[in-house]
Amino acid sequence: MSAKSNADANASECAESAVPMAGGRTASAAEEARSVSAKSNADAEFYLDLARRLRDAHRRANALPEGVRIPVIRRLLTVTEGVKRDPVRASERLDKMLAELPPQVDPPPTR
Repeated sequence: MSAKSNADANASECAESAVPMAGGRTASAAEEARSVSAKSNADAEFYLDLARRLRDAHRRANALPEGVRIPVIRRLLTVTEGVKRDPVRASERLDKMLAELPPQVDPPPTR
């Protein structure tokens, strides 16, 4: 069998293996794989963005005076822990915290 006929056979197999979807629609296995892949890419991007913002928040908190820094870091640790349970809510809490923190202009002090 030539490469072209293999590709045609694979395409027809994918079209025949329809997966039921909401609303009575069906999707081929290839379409289902694409949607799962797109969802996992979106999830990965969400978590990468959340990690970047948490890192930024910790850097900004470390630049604060000690009397303010410690409670802010405790709140950040609570948000970090919350990511395990409800990442969307933790992201919203982080957004509120970032809005309250002053923008970082100087590098944080080294210890």
